[in-house]
Amino acid sequence: MDTTLVSSFCILAIASGSFASAADSVALKDIAGEYRFGDGLGARFMLTLAAGGKFTFQWNGCLGTYDHNQGSASIQDGILHIAPEKPNLRDGFRVTPTEFYPVRWGARMYLISTNEIVQFCNEVNQGSEPRNGPLGHYYLRRNDMNKPVTGTPAVPEPWTKFVLEQPVRGRITELIGKQEAWLDKGGADGLWEGMILTAQRHGKLMFAQVQVDAVEKDRCLIKCLLKGSELAVGQTVSSRFHK
Repeated sequence: MDTTLVSSFCILAIASGSFASAADSVALKDIAGEYRFGDGLGARFMLTLAAGGKFTFQWNGCLGTYDHNQGSASIQDGILHIAPEKPNLRDGFRVTPTEFYPVRWGARMYLISTNEIVQFCNEVNQGSEPRNGPLGHYYLRRNDMNKPVTGTPAVPEPWTKFVLEQPVRGRITELIGKQEAWLDKGGADGLWEGMILTAQRHGKLMFAQVQVDAVEKDRCLIKCLLKGSELAVGQTVSSRFHK
């Protein structure tokens, strides 16, 4: 996701005073616990929150522990803030975000970095979340992967409109080159600029991940994310991967 797009959304939200969320009344004791995410290989992250206002962060990989930090934790205006004691400078993965939205989904609790909330909404729409295993891109409280979810995750305003209640399917009506096309679904169907969709297999074409580049009421412009991908008129495009 283009960080400029995310920053624009944040500026609009701050200007409108609309950062209120379902998490506004959450207390640290409600979200205390051990949270994990990673790929299971060189990137396994763990964030532990204590109800008393402390946190520890650890990054483990195939060669052991690569980074560790600790400090204080607090909740302000529905956002979890952590204050690391040691320098928190970017060096590969050697940094931890310091602001998170606590996002409840059914019986699950996620911690989503405030600058990754749009990506999280995309993964929910695509079906990558809720995950049924330990691997993923976002902190999930330990053992919550086995807990059920209902409806959509309780992301804060103004991000609620970014999560679809039902998948959207459309068809490509016009090509603009091999990697850019018009889709017959738009803002009226819940699509938004920056949204990730999947162009399904079509004849000899493999599936392709595309991003919504511009949105009108009844159609949107999509572009392939990978250089080797191609699109075709009549190809089905869905907000849900492989569905």
